[in-house]
Amino acid sequence: MIENSTTLKVRKNGGILRCSINKPPLNLLTQVIRAELGTLFNAVKSDATVRCVIWESGEQAFCAGADLKEFSDRFDPNVALAHGKNAHRMILALMELDTPVIASLRGACMGGGLELALACTYRIAGKSARLGLPEVNRGVWPGTGGVALLTRLIGPSASKRLLYTGEVLNAQEALALGIVDEVVEDELLDARTQELAFQIAQQPAASIRTLTELADHRYRDEFREHLKFELERFVQAYQLPDAHEGYRAFFEKRVPCWQQDYD
Repeated sequence: MIENSTTLKVRKNGGILRCSINKPPLNLLTQVIRAELGTLFNAVKSDATVRCVIWESGEQAFCAGADLKEFSDRFDPNVALAHGKNAHRMILALMELDTPVIASLRGACMGGGLELALACTYRIAGKSARLGLPEVNRGVWPGTGGVALLTRLIGPSASKRLLYTGEVLNAQEALALGIVDEVVEDELLDARTQELAFQIAQQPAASIRTLTELADHRYRDEFREHLKFELERFVQAYQLPDAHEGYRAFFEKRVPCWQQDYD
């Protein structure tokens, strides 16, 4: 059964399911939210009455990324491993959905939030949307499949530039790169998303699911292999001095001083 939780808003109207993270103002990802999102996506997978999903933003953010209060917990490799597995369960459940998911992006869509948006079927951004993967500025990198997902969408050169610099894009810049599929005025975002979801929901459900499977089955296999390799690197990353320095610098509100040589 698909229903609201303490951290998610979920409502269904006909064949369209609307969901959003309910942790205003920034909708930061915690381990609890990741677990509940994974459970939600798995429930959608087994519910044939859901024809399309709209993932909505809050007033200020789709999702501004991870809650950095949990960052230092990963300095323990066992915790880092558990966190990585939880995140991968969530993103795989989303990636392996044959039901189309439309991300409706308003405000901040950063870090883990952008990784989730990249795993959706289609992305419509309001002009207020700001998108980026700034993890490198904390001494780490996107650990929920974002490197592979971004590279799939925009190619290796453009994705590496964004990953190396942590650059934050506005909606039009993201559209030009192919990270989002449409940009509309914020006041038109809900209506446009609903319009597209309704179009999809009116189509034969079995055909839509099969089309998704045919388009994505080979990449899903590759993505699973990527996540296995990523998980090893994820645990290692949080044991390095840069992760510790990035964490301290963020909370001390200063520029990090990276250690350039580990030998």
